[in-house]
Amino acid sequence: MKAAAITAYGDPDVLTILDAPTPEPGPGEALVAVIASTINPVDVKTRTPGTPQQVGQFPAVLGWDVAGIVITAPDDTGWAPGDRVIAMHPPQPDGAGSWQQYAAIPAAALAPAPQTVDLTTAATLPLAALTADQALTRLALRDDERLLVTGAAGSVGGMAIQLAARAGIRAAGLVSRPEHESAVLDLGAASAHSNPVSAGEFDAIFDTAGVFDHPHLLREGGRLVTVSDDTIPDALEQRAASAVHNYVQHHPHRLRELSALADEGRLRLRVAGQYPLALVAQANRRAEAGGLLGKIVIAM
Repeated sequence: MKAAAITAYGDPDVLTILDAPTPEPGPGEALVAVIASTINPVDVKTRTPGTPQQVGQFPAVLGWDVAGIVITAPDDTGWAPGDRVIAMHPPQPDGAGSWQQYAAIPAAALAPAPQTVDLTTAATLPLAALTADQALTRLALRDDERLLVTGAAGSVGGMAIQLAARAGIRAAGLVSRPEHESAVLDLGAASAHSNPVSAGEFDAIFDTAGVFDHPHLLREGGRLVTVSDDTIPDALEQRAASAVHNYVQHHPHRLRELSALADEGRLRLRVAGQYPLALVAQANRRAEAGGLLGKIVIAM
């Protein structure tokens, strides 16, 4: 099979297309033909030297999202050859990951892919939706509270806007450029802002893009959840009742529910661009450039 691996830390040029053996599933694992994966910020961080994200060995295959088709699965798992599935499947200690044509994944970690979209689009769901969902759960917003989502036009931010609106939460979106405000409103935001100075004050912030230079966005006694690895500044911590980092956990049952929301038309999945595996370095450069309305997908 073909796999896209990093052979060292560095810029996208360290990505190499390798020939690798097809994985042999272990006990309880399904063999999945990976149709598509995605590029997430964590992949860029893992490739970049000096970040908290490290690989166990080189070469290392990156990628956290899988959308594919079951080839084999243990009889007692409920999965059968031909089933369309999704999963959050991060890089493994042995160098395996999701940017490869086949993956051995614990059958219990799989969830049904949405039936109303193709698998290329379905690949955008797992990490982004679970990250947004878990952050909103941690913020525990009341009906009368106002939420700000930073990076609201992006993949995780856009999921958070949709999930918040569906829950009846008044969510505002902060974006990096004025032309993205309409896209955030289309996702269900109560308001959209490209100028943090005039955006107002909020009871809670879900930070996917950095508000650390603008502590005034959070009211005194408000709550902050960030997916950034950066240290939360003292000025922001002192202003907040709680200010925490949140790292996504795989939750197959909840992923099944989120997949159903996509099938019901209540969660929109957005592909910002699609690249074949052979152009994975080019895809990484596009992802790093930012300004995306959705997620970059890699088709195997």
